[in-house]
Amino acid sequence: MEILSYWRTSHASALEYAFDLLENITNKIDKYALLAKRLKRTPSIVNKLKRFNSKGMQLSTMQDIGGCRIILSNLKNVDRLIKTLKKERLFELRNDYIRNPKEDGYKSIHLIGKFKNSEGELRSIELQIRTKVQHSWATAVEIVDLFTNQSLKSNSGKTIWKDFFKHTSEQFALLENSLYLNSSENNNLIFRDFLEEFKNEDYLKSTKTFDELINKVNSFILGNILGNEKELLENC
Repeated sequence: MEILSYWRTSHASALEYAFDLLENITNKIDKYALLAKRLKRTPSIVNKLKRFNSKGMQLSTMQDIGGCRIILSNLKNVDRLIKTLKKERLFELRNDYIRNPKEDGYKSIHLIGKFKNSEGELRSIELQIRTKVQHSWATAVEIVDLFTNQSLKSNSGKTIWKDFFKHTSEQFALLENSLYLNSSENNNLIFRDFLEEFKNEDYLKSTKTFDELINKVNSFILGNILGNEKELLENC
């Protein structure tokens, strides 16, 4: 535990340095972006070492002890940020789960960079980049895990919930690929253009606000995709 604590702490200054660089770069691309950083909690490190013991996982090979996350407004800004980071050679692409989503519907881009700590030693820092829509999906998974005592995030749990989040991710992807969502930061403008495109749909004609549209879309998804899955609705 002393070794683990030392190794974890040795990532702190490298993480701060990486975060400051990312903040400066990101703010020039997306003024609405959200950034966060964290050192992996000790119990999480121990659990990961146990979980991947058969694959030879060691502290020295664990790349996400220090981690940053950037949440951008849309897919266009995600691509712009990735392009800039490649140009600056700060991070290397590890997994592109946006173009190649995980089976459960998870979407994000994972990159790894190496930065010096206060002792001049290189430490790996993981960077996750996603859109606000993708982050909402991931947050919902964590909340459901918490309140239903499951582990959907680790790809285990009730099939009904797995199917729900997989289908929801697919619907979110359709929304994100909309020209309107990627061309405007204003929900009212998005809503107006969205309505214009689907003006012949009866269930949208009486919709007056963006919140009403979201509620109707939610009802549509629950009614048409999930059918009569009472268990899911009761858990909600």
